Amino acid sequence: MTLCSGVAVAMQFAKPYPYVYVNADGSARELHAAERKYLETEFTGGDGAAPYIKQRYEQRNGWDEISGYLKRSALPDGTTIYPAPIRNPIAPMNREATIAWLRAKGLEVIVNPDGSLSTHGKPRPRTLH
Repeated sequence: MTLCSGVAVAMQFAKPYPYVYVNADGSARELHAAERKYLETEFTGGDGAAPYIKQRYEQRNGWDEISGYLKRSALPDGTTIYPAPIRNPIAPMNREATIAWLRAKGLEVIVNPDGSLSTHGKPRPRTLH
């Protein structure tokens, strides 16, 4: 059975795990247990919460960054693979962390009178050095 995210049930227990995360600097890392669980979650077609899995190492995300989940087999030979992070990198962010994250991406964040947030501007492109 293949899940919508692309992780086959048989691959969940493979060693090493068949997916890695490509960092913004082009290196890679093993996945935290929460990320593996996320990739192994079944989603219905078109679910915006489903993880995005890159098809190619060079592929960029919507922020024009190289970062994202990738099949280990698609990682270029010699790419550094770091251990999984100790802290969960996909833990939900609180409001302040979300605002800081958006601003770090180059967006202007406006707190509206009703407490909602609006963003303006285009994220600044990031390039691999």
